[in-house]
Amino acid sequence: MANGEYFFLVFLVAIVVTRLLLATRKMAKPTIKGFRLRHYMYGMVLIAFGYFFNNLTVFAIGSGLFADEIPLIIIKGPGHKDEYWRGCEDYYTPWCVAGILIIILVVYTFRNTIAALI
Repeated sequence: MANGEYFFLVFLVAIVVTRLLLATRKMAKPTIKGFRLRHYMYGMVLIAFGYFFNNLTVFAIGSGLFADEIPLIIIKGPGHKDEYWRGCEDYYTPWCVAGILIIILVVYTFRNTIAALI
C-alpha cells in the first residue's frame, strides 16, 4: 500500500471512530481548571508529534481528529461549549456532515502530497 493510500485510510478511520464514539457514548471531556480539552486539540498535538518523529500513522490520526472538528468550529466558532450536553447532535447537522465530507474529499485528492510531507 502506498503512503498516500495508507495515510488516507488511517485518516478516514480516525474520523469514523471519533464520530461513532460521539454518537454512542456520553463521555465527559477532560477539563483543566475550567478549560475543556477537545479532540481537535489532541489532533494538533498528534500532528506535531507525527511530523517531528516522521510517523505517518500518528500524523494521520492527528489529522483525522483535527479535521473532524473543523466544520463545527467554522459553524459555531471555537467557543462551542454545550454540544456535549445536547448529545453531540451538532456534529450531525447537515452543514457539519457536508463540511466533513468536503474535507475528506480534499484530503483524498491530495493524499499523496500530504503523505509526502512526512
